[in-house]
Amino acid sequence: MPRPQSNSTAAPSQPIAAGLFAFEGNWESDLSDKATIATLLQTLQEWTELRCIRRDIGTETELRYYIDRWLDGEYPDYEIGYFGFHGTAGNLWLDEQRVRLSDLEDMIDGRATGRVIHFSSCSVMRAGTDRLDKFRKRSGARAVTGYRKDVDNIEAFAFEFLLLQALSTYRRISAPDNYVWENANGLYERLGFEYHR
Repeated sequence: MPRPQSNSTAAPSQPIAAGLFAFEGNWESDLSDKATIATLLQTLQEWTELRCIRRDIGTETELRYYIDRWLDGEYPDYEIGYFGFHGTAGNLWLDEQRVRLSDLEDMIDGRATGRVIHFSSCSVMRAGTDRLDKFRKRSGARAVTGYRKDVDNIEAFAFEFLLLQALSTYRRISAPDNYVWENANGLYERLGFEYHR
């Protein structure tokens, strides 16, 4: 895989993101299972300047409610939308309920201007370049990131720590992609990471 291309435009004065709003589904049908992204978010808050909000999502209604809370002006400094769900090509799964990228576009309704949407979900990015570009444009996002492959949770945890730290440090939208490529290109390729901007 070739190295990501740089964006030559001038850098804005603020980092890409100061905060992250995380939407997390159930990882296992056994609700006593302790798998959660909370550990990653706590580590980020302790080691970086990134502020984090996390909400458990069990239904499409809850997802829509918290997307509205994230995007309706109450949390403008939470520029990263982190979607932690099971996934398949172009889909998120809330237990047995599928949420297509087109459903998510409708929920976001163009309000993600200037934000980054990260799918911490297996295979969502296998939807294809055209579909992902359409999603980015219709959502208004600056960038859409995620994985083409089924991912190992520990590897994804390590990779996302680097990615999210970079999003909270760099100003140019191309810089986090270049950073994770240069510092973790083995994981970048193994996870099938994609960064659409």
